[in-house]
Amino acid sequence: MVDVELRQLRVFLTVASELHFSRAAALLHISQPALSQQIRTLERALGTPLFDRTSRATELTPAGRVLLDAAPRVLFEAERAQARVSQAAEGASGLLVVGSVGTALASIAPRILRTVRARFPDLQLEVSQHDTGAQMIALAEERLDGGLVREAVPTSTVTVEELISEPLLAVLPGDHPLAAHDTVDAGDLAGEPFVLWPRPLGSAFFDILTGYCREHGFSPRIVAEGADIETQLSLVAAGLGVSLQPSYYANLRPPGVAFRPLSGDVPTVALQVAWRRRDRSPAVGHFVEAARECAAAG
Repeated sequence: MVDVELRQLRVFLTVASELHFSRAAALLHISQPALSQQIRTLERALGTPLFDRTSRATELTPAGRVLLDAAPRVLFEAERAQARVSQAAEGASGLLVVGSVGTALASIAPRILRTVRARFPDLQLEVSQHDTGAQMIALAEERLDGGLVREAVPTSTVTVEELISEPLLAVLPGDHPLAAHDTVDAGDLAGEPFVLWPRPLGSAFFDILTGYCREHGFSPRIVAEGADIETQLSLVAAGLGVSLQPSYYANLRPPGVAFRPLSGDVPTVALQVAWRRRDRSPAVGHFVEAARECAAAG
């Protein structure tokens, strides 16, 4: 196996450019004997002379001309590989797989992703929508690197950190009598059919909603469930029932749906960033830091 150092190739290219050992040594800030020794070492490694040396001139041999053509490409690829390794070590390149609940995709997630992409354009982002429960499992199983979840409970494997917290709103068909009010009392929803999230998709969030109803003297009569917010809002717009949702979703403003504040003390729902406790990946750190900054900026 040929043992050639990159430093030797750089020395060779300087000599090949100057075709003069003294001038090349001066450009490289080394002595001429040291330069000559490096060229001889390179020639021994390659098993062939690279220069014809006479008292009058220095010329490249046929092997030297081949190396002159190949060496710049070798150095370019080596330097590019070194840069990529450094970027990967710093979390500036590679692949970051992120999950997000629909709540975050409708609010803070786009800003977080834009921030990461702007700072680290060589870091490939793969983003998909998953409910909180699925993300917590995927994080533990290392199928996700980071996530944006809602009211998740930390585990021994996955930690969560609150980003933003906003109150629940009443979600009503646009022609519902309560939609004409500026605010809605939770007790006025007692006899209404409800459209909610299935509990397995986020038990903590589901329990906040149903617990709030019980505090006002009733259990919600759930007539329909939707695995995503678009489905639920469509069901509300169709008049199948009312709902309770975080205020983030008011940004969607689908036709036929009215969002109204609830009166009195209203529970808040937290959006959180989640990642594995033992994950020391710089890329994950960049994602978490961007999430914190976007949340602080409001």
